[in-house]
Amino acid sequence: MTVDAPETEDRRLAPRWPLGVVAAVLALVALVPTVGVLTGGGLTAIDGPVHRWAIEHRSDALTPIAKVITTLGNTPVMTAVVVLACLAAARRRQWRTLVLVAATGIGAQVLIVVGKLLVGRARPPRGDRLVAVSDLSFPSGHSLGAAAVVGVVACLLAARTRARVARGAVLACATIFVVAVGLSRIYLGVHWPTDVLGGWAIGALWLTLCLIAYRYNSSARNSVATITPRNRLTPWRFRASAAASAPVTDHPDGIGNVTEKPPS
Repeated sequence: MTVDAPETEDRRLAPRWPLGVVAAVLALVALVPTVGVLTGGGLTAIDGPVHRWAIEHRSDALTPIAKVITTLGNTPVMTAVVVLACLAAARRRQWRTLVLVAATGIGAQVLIVVGKLLVGRARPPRGDRLVAVSDLSFPSGHSLGAAAVVGVVACLLAARTRARVARGAVLACATIFVVAVGLSRIYLGVHWPTDVLGGWAIGALWLTLCLIAYRYNSSARNSVATITPRNRLTPWRFRASAAASAPVTDHPDGIGNVTEKPPS
């Protein structure tokens, strides 16, 4: 894999996509299941049928796979991913990347805790669950955390290569993993489908907002660099440069006389 310079990574990590439009769409998508859960209607009509279908289609082969996938998407694993990504950024002295990853991970965890407390939705019946859980249901913490954390790490990895195929493969693998984590929560009977949909949408929205902030910071830094380049001449340097380039004429007394060019 060909690794690019940090400046190139910045441009690919914060491309000129209409991220504001993406954020607006994701906000609407997140609002649909949230309003449905709060009002007890709307999209929550799919919860019962999908939940029963998932239980009826369990198998001895799928259950251990679902448990492994759901473990890979839990809070300790996502926290470890954030820490490792931050350490990698610190080693390369990419401090803005470190802040991006840390803010995405910490913010996702805050959204999970606050969202569950504000909505206060109960989980599916205890008898339907294949793993032990103790907190509230909406949004799915696994789905939200995976969408945000795996999403930002995938964006960073994709930004490190110029090969489109490689970038597409990284983003595709990340998307498949996030979807698999959410589906495993439904399969294991610990979340309603709208919990997972809300978690995906809120996590993706938070990731997009973090990328918008990163792009704004990158644009601001580039603007400052354009206005005040490093090779800009200060007034005293300009005078010294002008004096050095001025023609020398003979003085009547035999002393070299510097004649300054009139300003144009």
